[in-house]
Amino acid sequence: MISYEPIRGMKDYYGKELEKIKFIENTFREIVTKAGYSEIYTPVVEEFELFSLKGGEELRNTMYVFKDKAGREVALRPEFTPSVVRAYLNGMQHLPKPLRLFYIGTVYRYDEPQYGRYREFRQAGIELIGSSNILSDIEVLNLLIEVYSSLGLINEIEIKINNIAIYRKIFNNMNIDESKQEHILHLIDKGRKDEAIKELRGSEFTSLIQYLLEQNKMDENSYEEVIKEVSKYEYLGLKEEIERIRIINNIISELKVKTKVDLGFVRGLAYYTGVIFEVTHPKVPFSIAGGGRYDGLIELYGGNDTPAIGFAVGIERTSLVLNSVISQKSPKKGVLIILSEDRSNNNYDEGIISYGLKTLEKLRRLGLVTTLNLKEQSLSKLIPSYLEEGYSFLVIIGRKEFEERKVTIKNLENKTQVTVPESNIEDYVKQII
Repeated sequence: MISYEPIRGMKDYYGKELEKIKFIENTFREIVTKAGYSEIYTPVVEEFELFSLKGGEELRNTMYVFKDKAGREVALRPEFTPSVVRAYLNGMQHLPKPLRLFYIGTVYRYDEPQYGRYREFRQAGIELIGSSNILSDIEVLNLLIEVYSSLGLINEIEIKINNIAIYRKIFNNMNIDESKQEHILHLIDKGRKDEAIKELRGSEFTSLIQYLLEQNKMDENSYEEVIKEVSKYEYLGLKEEIERIRIINNIISELKVKTKVDLGFVRGLAYYTGVIFEVTHPKVPFSIAGGGRYDGLIELYGGNDTPAIGFAVGIERTSLVLNSVISQKSPKKGVLIILSEDRSNNNYDEGIISYGLKTLEKLRRLGLVTTLNLKEQSLSKLIPSYLEEGYSFLVIIGRKEFEERKVTIKNLENKTQVTVPESNIEDYVKQII
C-alpha cells in the first residue's frame, strides 16, 4: 500500500506555509534582478565528483549518491555553487566580467531530519564571478541585507563575518595539505576547536591559531590588539586580511543591521578562500543564510584563475521566522463571482456564463483575486462560507444584470450592496481596493 506520508525528511507545502515560501522567493527575485543579476537553471542531478571534489566532509557524507543506468556515479545537488561554476565553464567564460547570476531551487542532503533541517529544501542565491575587489564583497553583503530588509527582518537578524584567508595563509605556511586543512576547519565549524588545536600541536603557529579562535566578538580595540599580535608574523600577510573584514564590517554596519566579526567562525564548505558570513535569528538555533568568497574553485575545475563570491538564503529556514511579516502584508481583496441563474442540474444560460467570464477577466486585470463560485447553495449560506474563506466582495450576475449589462457588488465587510453598469466596473473597483 502506498504511504500517505512523503519520504522521510521531505515535506508537502500548501496554504500559509507555501505562501511564505513564495513570498521569500518573489522578494528575492525582485531585489536581485533589479541589481543586474540574471537567472540560471541547473540540473538537479550532477556528477558526484562535481560536489565531492571540494565540498567538505559534512557535505560529502550527506549527499544523495547513486549510479544511473549507464553506471555513472551521480548525485542530487546538495548546493548550487558547483553547478553554477560548471555551467559558467561550459558556456559563459566569454561573457563580460563580473558576471552576475542568481538561482532559486531545491537541494538535497541526507541529514538526520529535525527542526529546520530537511532532506529536500530550497535555496535562493547569487554568484558574482570575476571580481576580487572589496566592493564585490560589499555588493553581495548589501544584497543579502536588502533581502532581509524587504522581508521585514532587518532589525531581528545578525550577520556574522570572518575571513577564512587568515587560516588558509597560516596552514599553507605550515605546509598542511588541503585535505587536512579541510578536516581542521570542519572541526572548528562543528565547535570542536580543542580537537582542531590538537591536530596542530607542536607548530610555532599553534598559539596564534588558538588566540585567533578566541576572538569571537571584535570591536575597534580588538582590531588593534589582533593586528599587533599577527604583526609578529608579518611574513604571513595576515594584517591585510584582518583589515579587509574590518572595513567590510564598518561599512555594512552603517546599513542599520547588527553585525559581529568572529575570528573563530568557520563555514563547512571546503572551497571558501576569503570573506565568509552567515545570517542568524534569535528564534532559531541555526543560520538562515550564508555565503563567502571562493577564489580557487573555478581554477580547480579546469578554468582560468577567476575570483568569485556568493550567498544562499535558506528559504524554509527563513520562513520559520517570518510569521509576523506575512500577517502584516495586506492581501489583495478576494472577489467571488456568483452566476445566480437557476443552478440546479447545471442549468446556466450561456450568455450569463460568457458575461460572467468577461467580468472575471476585468477584475483579475485590476489585480484582484477573483474566483468563480462553484458551490450549489443559496446566497444566504454562501455569504458566511466565503467570508470565512477571506473573500471581501461578491459580484452577482443573474438574468436581470445580464440583460441590463450591469453587475451587483456585495461588500461582505460592511454589508453594503450596489448595482453598477458594466462600463463602470473598473472605476468602482479602483475606489474599493
